[in-house]
Amino acid sequence: MKFGDYVKVKSLKTPEGFRENLRALGLDMPCDDVVEAGAGSPLGAPLVVDGLRVGNRFAIQPMEGWDGTHEGRPSDNTRRRWRNFGLSGAKFIWGGEAVAVRAAGRANPNQLMLNDDTEAEIGALRDGLVAGHREAMGDDKDLVIGLQLTHSGRFARP
Repeated sequence: MKFGDYVKVKSLKTPEGFRENLRALGLDMPCDDVVEAGAGSPLGAPLVVDGLRVGNRFAIQPMEGWDGTHEGRPSDNTRRRWRNFGLSGAKFIWGGEAVAVRAAGRANPNQLMLNDDTEAEIGALRDGLVAGHREAMGDDKDLVIGLQLTHSGRFARP
């Protein structure tokens, strides 16, 4: 396999298919046949990083949203997505979005932006996420939330 030959994850339908792909990549990595579930499973176990306790191993990574407003405010779709992040049960949510720090640094004209005018609405996204998490999990213990602030530099498309 050469660089650039990517296998679609959905094509790896069985643990053996996954192992075959690992072998083709020259990787020696163990793989269980069954994913354990529940609080006692490896993915359900808490993780402590630099003194910060994260309640489980599930994470929501930041993405570059395309559904904010032209002013950089969240839309109904953005609010729904962030609430769903909370409902997911993931305990490490590195912000649902890559949020621009200024208009000229936005990667697209609908990317969220954090400034004096949008600060309260960005904060409300967090509040909705935490409310969803409490609804799904009973509390927000060991929930860690971050926010990726970005400037797209020469790739900006404001």
